Amino acid sequence: MAKANKKQEYTTEKVLDSLNETAYKAENFFEKNSKIIIGVFGAIAIAAIGYFVYLKYVLEPKSEQAFTEMVQADEYFKQDSVLLALKGSPGSFMGYEQIIENYSGTDGANIARYKAGVAYYKLGDFASAVSNLEKFSTDDNILLAQKNGMIGNALVNSNKIAEGLPYYVKAAEGTELEVLQTVYYTKAGQIAMQLGKNADALKYFQTLADKYPNANNGEVEKYIERLKYATGGN
Repeated sequence: MAKANKKQEYTTEKVLDSLNETAYKAENFFEKNSKIIIGVFGAIAIAAIGYFVYLKYVLEPKSEQAFTEMVQADEYFKQDSVLLALKGSPGSFMGYEQIIENYSGTDGANIARYKAGVAYYKLGDFASAVSNLEKFSTDDNILLAQKNGMIGNALVNSNKIAEGLPYYVKAAEGTELEVLQTVYYTKAGQIAMQLGKNADALKYFQTLADKYPNANNGEVEKYIERLKYATGGN
């Protein structure tokens, strides 16, 4: 027992000595390098302040200008003058393309990117629609679902059906809004059937039916019955 106690005391002393030595080295290191350390932290603080100032006094005003410029383009878009909304009128007003270029990095340019994607889609330029929509970023799950759904539409309309399917799934899974989930789970199911992925199609339609029993006025149940038969399910 005495030997065990002595061993424990010895071990404890060794640990304490090690900790003291580490603390001493740390203090010594700080004393020797205090100017460098303070300088580094000072540089980080200055960079953070500089970034805040840039956001507050450069990007925010630019973003407001971008939204102001967008008003006229939006009006033409509403009137179905989509090309004019996209390209603008030199010397008169900026279209979505010019806003993206001139106000890069702002929220306004980001929204213009989404609208440009929609405009290109309406014009039948599906490759440009996909390119713009993929560069658009948002934390809003409804807008994100619409973005993914439209990319899916653009790819399917470009005969890239297999590539479009995952976007419909992401659109459906990324929101809890019934109307969007109904649209995109239905599209995902139909495309999966077209690709011969009946098990996946059944999963999408079943998810939709479980969440919204009356979705598509009972049409979903017809898909489910047909797919269960095709996959040998019960």
